[in-house]
Amino acid sequence: MMQFTSVGFMIAEFAHQPRSNMSLPLILRRMSVAMVSVAALALSLAGQAGATPTAEGPAALPSPVALPPPTPAAVAGIAAPGLAPAALLTDPGMQSPEALAVLQSILGAAAFGPLGLPEFGVTRPQEFMYPAPTLGCGVGESPVTVTVASAQAGPNFPIPPFVERGQLRFQALPAHLDLPKQSGLSVVWFNTETFKGGIEPLNDVVLGLPTMSKTVATGGGTVLAALYGDVTYQSGKTCFALPTVGSFTA
Repeated sequence: MMQFTSVGFMIAEFAHQPRSNMSLPLILRRMSVAMVSVAALALSLAGQAGATPTAEGPAALPSPVALPPPTPAAVAGIAAPGLAPAALLTDPGMQSPEALAVLQSILGAAAFGPLGLPEFGVTRPQEFMYPAPTLGCGVGESPVTVTVASAQAGPNFPIPPFVERGQLRFQALPAHLDLPKQSGLSVVWFNTETFKGGIEPLNDVVLGLPTMSKTVATGGGTVLAALYGDVTYQSGKTCFALPTVGSFTA
């Protein structure tokens, strides 16, 4: 993994290699680094421009949090012995952050603390801003298609995919009907609160097949990311995904 701690380093890395040696994957990588760099710089300048001094005063007491009433199924589930916690987490009345915290406090320490299992939670995938234009493959004989991509934050457990707090799981899927053979997709990410970032390959494999995904320890905060690269399929075709970008909450 390549890591950097400043936007300037990202731009310097983009311009380091001589242009005579540029290949398509390298061009896509540099385009992605540049897009994330510009977005991070714009966000930083916007934050500085909008900052205003505030007078110090006594801290306000937090207002009481109103918990949403759980559904009858959830109430019965808590009272019923032997009911799996996963069934409670999928109940619509138990998926707010406040309700999950209450469920964690009731079940976590007593039933799961000694086992060392991950923190309970339910999250939804956050989509990239637009599907990535993709060349070289498609539906049928079309040489053009798109690649849809998303990132999912943690904690997300016990419902797969398992993602811990402070992580983002990036995943992508080109619109092409074939079994993948090798993933050359990568994601460039930058955390605007910790000023840390990196370039990660989406090279996870399950049962011998690339999943075109990767769980990255980005840390909490707002994460800017760009996804790009290629996917080779069993038929011999290769999809080249142009960069897509997004902003995610980890």
